[in-house]
Amino acid sequence: MVFLRPTNMAYPAIWRRFTVRRDGVTTLLRIQDLTEDLRGAALALMEKYFMSDEPPCKFIGIHNHPRAVAELKSLWSKSVKDNLSLVCVKDNDDSDPTVVGVNVLTVVSKADKEEVFQSDDKVWSMLFGAVDLVARSVNIFEKYDVDKYLTAYGLVVDPEWRGLNIGKELLETRIPLCRAIGVKVTATVFTAGASQAVAKKAGFEVLFEITYEELAKKGFVFPGIEKDTKSSKLMALMID
Repeated sequence: MVFLRPTNMAYPAIWRRFTVRRDGVTTLLRIQDLTEDLRGAALALMEKYFMSDEPPCKFIGIHNHPRAVAELKSLWSKSVKDNLSLVCVKDNDDSDPTVVGVNVLTVVSKADKEEVFQSDDKVWSMLFGAVDLVARSVNIFEKYDVDKYLTAYGLVVDPEWRGLNIGKELLETRIPLCRAIGVKVTATVFTAGASQAVAKKAGFEVLFEITYEELAKKGFVFPGIEKDTKSSKLMALMID
């Protein structure tokens, strides 16, 4: 059964506001639900920067593989329709808010039909297969005694806005979101050292870690990735 956002829950919701100081200028930002009118800009940001910066995508050269690109874009497009994803925008112009960060989110339910991932596209099998392996390394339902949890298919911050803790703000916003939808755990596979460090600051704990060297032995090869990140981690945060 596909998880549905509670009908009595306000939509769209603004989850938090905060200020950042960049180039000597203080800017007010807000994190809100990713609404349909912002999907184009948000998904464009994901395609432009997540695909080029996220280590497995970067080191496998996803942009050289149109079908893998299409598969990833399709995954994002389907997920944002759940109305659970978050976007960080400038808070000074509602008529044309600038999207500076995105976190594509969805809920995994114990009642969901179990499907083993498979694809005849070699690159997509490598990319999503590696994430799937790490995600399945720990049974979240049993570990936390829950029937559902919030997970993610990507987080990105516009390079011009990095270094301002926006990624951490997006991760921490999962807490009020989870409370609102009745979810007690959020768990995500973090594939980059930078995002792993941010997740740790946001309170996530490591449940499972595997080096990219070990993943290569299992057939998931991302040439040169060890120069950037040593391992992939499944990390989780309990919501009290």
